[in-house]
Amino acid sequence: MMHSIELSLGFKGKRTYVHGTDMLNATMQSIMDNTPHARVEKLDFKIGAMTSHLLNCYWWPKSTLQAPAGKAIASFTFHLDGVEHEGKLTEAEGFAEDRRAYDESLIESNSQYSNAKHSISLTSMPEGFSSIEVLIALNKVLHLKELRLPTNSQWVFCRWESPKWPLNHDLSGAELTLEQTLGTRLTRSNIQLNAEHIGTIYFSALNVE
Repeated sequence: MMHSIELSLGFKGKRTYVHGTDMLNATMQSIMDNTPHARVEKLDFKIGAMTSHLLNCYWWPKSTLQAPAGKAIASFTFHLDGVEHEGKLTEAEGFAEDRRAYDESLIESNSQYSNAKHSISLTSMPEGFSSIEVLIALNKVLHLKELRLPTNSQWVFCRWESPKWPLNHDLSGAELTLEQTLGTRLTRSNIQLNAEHIGTIYFSALNVE
């Protein structure tokens, strides 16, 4: 059975595109609302394009249905109570309109960078941010300290992997370590909390000329 819903999305700060953390959060919240007692595991969420549109979210048991028509802004796979599912986000009619303040410096001020370990840690969980927002902001800080960004480029969040979802609400003590870089084309960061692997973040450098 295919499920579908139009996601309620807006803009963060001065951005003119829907942030990847909002795509991920809204998608997974829709899935959990539909099956509130199910286990969500082995999540792999890939963002393929930036958009300012509202988005339709579809998901279905893998291999039982063909994907719906429309270019995928994001695609994802996950296990729901052990059953593998896949899904995609496509552009809906109309554009996102809501906008909210988003001060990432509040996250950076609660972090500690280690040059020796090529890592950044969260000292305390800031209020008003979701777990994935905090992790993506920390990874951005880590990248700006560790890597040289080409002129007229910015780091963008392009993929998330985690053994389970949702994440802990309090990520105090979480540590992100830059594990692999393929130039600026793709990077991979590992996230540990209390000596447990909780996720992997991939970034890519996007030309914004």
